[in-house]
Amino acid sequence: PELLPQSYPELDLVVQFMKENPHLEIELSGHTDSRGSFRQLMALSQQRVNKVKSYLVSKGISSKRIVGKGYGGSKPIASNDTEETRMLNRRVEFVIKKL
Repeated sequence: PELLPQSYPELDLVVQFMKENPHLEIELSGHTDSRGSFRQLMALSQQRVNKVKSYLVSKGISSKRIVGKGYGGSKPIASNDTEETRMLNRRVEFVIKKL
């Protein structure tokens, strides 16, 4: 998966926040819609996490401050009935683990 152009400003905010808070640690959780096999969706969601983590690291954030896991389609935030709502389920979320 590739990062969407609209993702960069949001990711850059995370980079800036992490630089301003040097002890901050985050957890990334990757998600997909429900279309595909369980194994494929788990792999895709982990690839999303890895892509975001790579971007943050490329901007100077230590990889030791970032953990992540792919959850596939197991945690939808919207219906998977239409393309518009499936798009909402394709995401990476950030959780602050230590401040």
